[in-house]
Amino acid sequence: MCPHCPAKFRSVKWCELHEDLCGKVVERLDALDVLNFSATCGSWKSVCNRLQTKLIKSGHPTLLSSRPDHDGSRVEKSIEEGTFGLHDISDRKSFCVHSKFLQDKMWIGGKDDWLVVTGIDRCELSLVNLITGESVTLPSLDTIDDAERKENCDLENTYACELYCKRRLRRVVLCQTPSSRFGYIAIAQISVGWIAYTTEWDNAWKLLAHPTNWSDFTYHPFYMDAILYDGKIYAVEGDGTIFAWDMYSHREHPVMISAPNIIEVEEEETSDQVLYLAISPRDELMLICVHGKVPPDYKPSSRMLQSEHDWFEEISGMTVHKFLDSDGTWEQIHNIGLDQSLFVGLNYPFCGTWSGIKPNSVYVSNLAEWDIMVFDMDGAEDAVFQMQDYPVVDDVRLPDGHSMRTPMWFRPTRPSTLL
Repeated sequence: MCPHCPAKFRSVKWCELHEDLCGKVVERLDALDVLNFSATCGSWKSVCNRLQTKLIKSGHPTLLSSRPDHDGSRVEKSIEEGTFGLHDISDRKSFCVHSKFLQDKMWIGGKDDWLVVTGIDRCELSLVNLITGESVTLPSLDTIDDAERKENCDLENTYACELYCKRRLRRVVLCQTPSSRFGYIAIAQISVGWIAYTTEWDNAWKLLAHPTNWSDFTYHPFYMDAILYDGKIYAVEGDGTIFAWDMYSHREHPVMISAPNIIEVEEEETSDQVLYLAISPRDELMLICVHGKVPPDYKPSSRMLQSEHDWFEEISGMTVHKFLDSDGTWEQIHNIGLDQSLFVGLNYPFCGTWSGIKPNSVYVSNLAEWDIMVFDMDGAEDAVFQMQDYPVVDDVRLPDGHSMRTPMWFRPTRPSTLL
């Protein structure tokens, strides 16, 4: 227990209290408080384990979304209040959680239990740990040093900017968190083909040099994803072509890696694809391609953060390739490796094995109007999980297809015990 707590309370065996009384105490806490509570006091950890009321498994994949709603109405008010939904997909439990760091704010990226957040009206970026309450302010995007920049970068969402704004911040990829002994590293994806990064030791965003084509003409690709791998920043454009920059030579033009031979699941005029980059359990660069059909008339979704993932009207399938560094080619694979599953989306991708999670599968968040889609790489049919179909606690449910906050994977971890 906290050393500042009076000695008479530190010596109390809370787990010896009547279970009903303990339950009343736990009911007044939200799921993240319970995670902290059970970490700071051995007696309460025993109580929480016994009750299993709001105990989230530390380190397990958890989905963030808009808050569970009683009557299925829209949830704009939850943005103002800083409430949101937390969904343990292994135990199929959903909770309503509150954080002052999310009042009038939205997440636009994250890694583990750290989120990249910004205001819904102004682009003011910070990193927030929902478990410990730590917060780190990121540099302003106005620090991007480039002669072409004449406008500030507005956030690409339905509230703060017009649909065709020239330059918009699309997302921030958090590659390393402040918890890392090397400090944080973040990559900003900006429309019109800008990629910039910052680290804990910088006071500015560094704009990566644009690629050049065969005639040395600079052009601006539309990047779908970015990742940090082996000291280099990789970004993939819509056709699968990948560009790689050395972080320490960011003003040099990137090296181009040709796209793999991606087999179209269905070749139709209305078909399209979205791409994700990830690192395999065997430390290999992977490219994940999801195929689907695009409606003739695109209508932006109700998500706060709009993206190319909203294009799909129907999902057709998925392919995964790994990069063979030895000869610079790609190989299609049918196994993530080590029976692990992969979690991709707005978050920084991660792999692992957990109870209740299907092995050798790819879990994608925020695809079309679905909160989650699961691709079984063992050959079974695609499984679509919509969160409102999950059994939830306290007789609450998610609004049917109206999650204003963009669903994103999250891995809450218990802080070090104070005992």
